[in-house]
Amino acid sequence: MQILPAEALAEKAFLTVDVRLNSTSTRSSQANVVVFRYLGRVYAYVNHCMHMHKPLNCQQDAIFDAERRWLRCSMHGFIFEPETGVCISPVCEGQALQAIKVIEQDGMIVFKEKYLQILTVNLPKPAVSGVSHD
Repeated sequence: MQILPAEALAEKAFLTVDVRLNSTSTRSSQANVVVFRYLGRVYAYVNHCMHMHKPLNCQQDAIFDAERRWLRCSMHGFIFEPETGVCISPVCEGQALQAIKVIEQDGMIVFKEKYLQILTVNLPKPAVSGVSHD
């Protein structure tokens, strides 16, 4: 079972996980998955914008727009519905991020993909990025 502690993920914060998909197949592939909490629920998508084939957080260490309503690719600003991964920007409208099955159960985030292997968990990213005022 591939799990993470649920307390590691605050509302609208995210972390990334390097995984191997189809881990029992000769067609296995490595991917980076973005895992986040939105409106109390945990979601996970392969971290790969279909427009330029870059991670959502490729230029800024953020996955949400300034209002924290939409997922946003930091390269060209394409936006996606957090609950479905569907792109609502004109160039890729209707295409969707690849969802990864994940649930929260007994205080843990559990990956429910049958053949997924966690390789590396990257530290959670805070929900609000800011400048230190020290």
